[in-house]
Order: sequence, then C-alpha cells, then structure tokens
Amino acid sequence: MTARSTSAAHRNARRAGAIALAWALIAAAATVDAQDARMKVVLDTDIGTDIDDGWALGYALKSPSFDLVGVTVSDADTPQRARLACKLLYRLGRTDVPVAVGRQTAAVPADRLDYQFAWAEDFEAYKPIATPAVEFLADIIRKNPGQITLVAVGPLQNIGDLVRLHPDVVPLVKRVVLMSGSIGPNASSPVPVAEWNVRLAIPEAQRVYAASWPLTIVPLDATTYVRLDDQERESLRKAGTPLVIALEALLRLWTERPTSRMTLHDQLALAETQHPGRFFGRCDATPVRVDDKGYTRVDQKNGRPVNVCLEPKRDEFMRHYLAQLAAK
Repeated sequence: MTARSTSAAHRNARRAGAIALAWALIAAAATVDAQDARMKVVLDTDIGTDIDDGWALGYALKSPSFDLVGVTVSDADTPQRARLACKLLYRLGRTDVPVAVGRQTAAVPADRLDYQFAWAEDFEAYKPIATPAVEFLADIIRKNPGQITLVAVGPLQNIGDLVRLHPDVVPLVKRVVLMSGSIGPNASSPVPVAEWNVRLAIPEAQRVYAASWPLTIVPLDATTYVRLDDQERESLRKAGTPLVIALEALLRLWTERPTSRMTLHDQLALAETQHPGRFFGRCDATPVRVDDKGYTRVDQKNGRPVNVCLEPKRDEFMRHYLAQLAAK
C-alpha cells in the first residue's frame, strides 16, 4: 500500500468513526427524549386485600408509557402492604421505585385476614423509605410541577391527607385518576352503591373530589363488567416470566373458593391513565360530589366536574393488558 492510499484509508476510518459516533449520540439523545416523554406516575394502592392491586402494580411496571416514580400504600395495615409492594418490585429488579407508607387505620371488618401478606411476611431485602406517604407525595410533586399523574386505586387516606396538609401542591398535579365511585347501576347492583374506596375514607374522598385538579374516575359502573376468565389466566400463566409467576402466586393466595374470579377494577384505572378514552365507550364530564354516607352523587348544583369513564371495551382492553403483562 502506498503512502497516499494509507493516508486515504486513515481519513476514511476517521470519517467512519465520526459518523458512528454521531449516530451513537443521536441514538442516546433519542433514548433520553423517550424517557423524558414517559408519563411520571405515582400509584397509590391498598395492595394485599383484593387481588387487582398487585396485578395493577405489575401492569404499571410493564407499561412503556409510564415512568413509575413511586408507590404509596394506604388503608389498615400499611406496613404489611408496603412489604408486599417492595417484594414485587424487588422480584422485578425495580428497587429504583420508592415505596412510602401511609398512616395505619382500622381494618374493615376488624377480623379481616389478608392472605396475600403471607407472600412477603419475612421479606427484608428491599424496604420502604422512611418518609411518610403524604410527605413523599408533596415532595415529588413540588420537584416535578405539572408532570405528576396520581393514580389512586384504594381508599383515599393518602391523597385526602395531601389535599388537607399540602393544598399548595394541588395546582401542580398534572392529573388524578381514581378507581372510585358508583354513579349508576353495575354488574352487581341495579342501583348506585357506596363504593369501597370512597366508603372507607369518606372525609378524604370528599376533599379529593372537591379539589381543583383534573380528576377522572373509573367507577364500578365500568369495572364490574371486566373479569379475568380461565382461558385468559392460563394463557398468561404460560408466559412464565418472573412477574407472571409472582402474580399467579398472589392470585392463588387470594382465591377464596373455586368460583372466585378477579375483577379488573384497578387495572382499568391504569389503562385510562395510559391511553385516555381508548378503552371506554364514554368518558363524560359529570358534576359529582361525595355525600356523608360515601355515595358519589351526580349533583348539577353542588358537584364538581369529574371525567367519568363508562362502557368498557372489555375485549380490546384485555388483549392489551395481557400482552403487556406477558412481555419479556
């Protein structure tokens, strides 16, 4: 090879290296942009009683749209609930997600046994943070003004306390989505009922519904029509991923009798968060207030506008949900 050809080869190599570097920088920038574009979400949950909470946390972790920046736990034995959430996060390698414990309250009923707690009763490898849930919420909202979406799928002690103790953060919240309420008939009742998440924390629910933030609810009117059937469960079980194995274990602990089937209350709230309006026939702005007995009343005079999601597109949602959980 001549000196001239050697020099040309060196120039070409440098040019190729510069091009490769440029593409690497572009790819890295695109990755950062994609991460920045993900929705910052905090999931507030009473994980450990009904089964849908654990399966909802799994869904939130698998969503490519979510940047799950924290989990807060509410209602009754919150330290036990937090331990369960921590174990699920640990099993999935997500110890980057902090878990904050809400205040303890009396169990309803008092003799209730939450068998899912047994799955994590001796777990110590990943622990909740020391900051109480309400202070964690206030802090992360202030650090990310206009960016945090709160998704609450349990009784509203934490979110209600946030409004009461830190009203300044209310206008800083991007959106609030609740699995909450009962506006009309549902699959279990021909008339509205005092829904569990509202009834167990009525003063807190009243504050949350009355606060001046963008509020969407996914009520019993929608969720009670969406249940996991045996074929879907078996199809998911065959995926055999660490998440699916953990969720199946929790489901077996929760199952009270052979006829028990999971209703996907909380997952539908997360689906609405991920894809607003996609999985419902209607999402109507409706004036709603919470009365002193825990009913979510449509009240044209005293209600505050709330986006109410109705008419679930069950099959479309289930295809999306199961595929997201099963993804490697």
